[in-house]
Amino acid sequence: MGFLSSLAAVSPGGEQRATVNPTHPRDPVLAEMFGDPGGVSVTPESAMRVTAVYACVSLIAETLAALPLHVYRKEIDANGREKRVRLTDHPLYRIVHEMPVAGMTSFEWREMSLSHTALRGDSYARIVTGPDGRISELPPILPDHIEPFRDRGGRIRYRWWPDGLGPVRVLFDDEVLRIPHKMLDGVRSLSPIGTHRMTIGNSLAASQFLRSFYVNSAQPKGALMSPELLSDDAALALRKSWEDRHQGPQNAGRIAIFDGGLKWEQIGMTMDDAQYLELQKFNVADIARIYLVPPHKIGEMGAVTYSNIEHQAIEFVVDTLLRWVTRCEMRYNAYLLSAADRARGVYVAYDMKGLLRGDATARANFYRSLFYIGAMTPNEIRRAEDMNPYDGGDSYYVQGATTPIASLDGMLGIGGPGQSVDAAMQTMIEKIVSQALEGRDFDNGLNEALRTNEGGGNA
Repeated sequence: MGFLSSLAAVSPGGEQRATVNPTHPRDPVLAEMFGDPGGVSVTPESAMRVTAVYACVSLIAETLAALPLHVYRKEIDANGREKRVRLTDHPLYRIVHEMPVAGMTSFEWREMSLSHTALRGDSYARIVTGPDGRISELPPILPDHIEPFRDRGGRIRYRWWPDGLGPVRVLFDDEVLRIPHKMLDGVRSLSPIGTHRMTIGNSLAASQFLRSFYVNSAQPKGALMSPELLSDDAALALRKSWEDRHQGPQNAGRIAIFDGGLKWEQIGMTMDDAQYLELQKFNVADIARIYLVPPHKIGEMGAVTYSNIEHQAIEFVVDTLLRWVTRCEMRYNAYLLSAADRARGVYVAYDMKGLLRGDATARANFYRSLFYIGAMTPNEIRRAEDMNPYDGGDSYYVQGATTPIASLDGMLGIGGPGQSVDAAMQTMIEKIVSQALEGRDFDNGLNEALRTNEGGGNA
């Protein structure tokens, strides 16, 4: 056993601990021993004391935990249209939608799972099945108590220390639901906190510096200036009198009266103070980049305006949340559904339509424009809004009398009902041009061509 492995296996108190990957020390004991080059210990727990980290993790975890998670089945109706049906009676529905494990609601379970992944790079839960082979519960496993590895056959296995100490158990891949972050070797995930310890450590160090500054050498807001030299007792008495009269919320705004040549000098913000504030803003933006979260979502408004806030909110869904949704959905479908269920078209999916819809008026105008030029059918619009199709909703329409395009073939078809709309329009254009070349009035030629086509015959 190497030096790092020895340290990982034995805690300062001498108790045996689960050995974790020494190249990725997420064990709090190792983190406290070594800290980071800035002298600040960065662990998932200490990182959550950074407001930007807390905000990013909470935003991702709570937003996805609040989204409805359902079990669906794809079906093909009699007209060959695909639709989906929510399976509220499926055994997995209770697990993902209501209570995955005793004592935890679906929201709480998913919030914890996503928080583990966002902080430590992985979240784990045991897949416990009942006598009928169906999943009965998903008790969570702390990431510090489990480690993935490949056996000699190349299959994924897990070393699990049930209480973090004691004997190790080996779990098979189908016994564990794992939600990994980014993997480079197909086994271990990169921890966002571990990978960006320097960035988060800078923010922690800056906060500790500010606290130390105010505790040990706080800069006063101002000074009372006297034209005469005061004794120590006189200076103390003057300061106490000033503080008694003007300190505290009950004395806020109280008018000061100076005599004896006293005057008040305001002590403004120094350049160091201003640089500290700029550093804090940079740290917030830097941490937001780690999680691909727009800074305005965690309170750093920057150049955000009311005119572009909606578009940035949709970008957050598409560029940030969608990858987390995909990560979770693919794991849920691969590990929580049987092969027979997947073959029948059963799947687990988040309901994201509320996040992606954006402004209702703009969306309605968009659909209306496409509908009136024959680019979308009513059923295509309903599908985009996560609604099931209806009979008669697959026809295309054009502006005017909202007539199905199919019925225009007979009305416009110069050569009869079988002629396509494109061919009919080409024939009509050629006829109008021919009449124009003959010197006939263009408007009259157009009206005559339309009357001829409406009659279904030739001029």
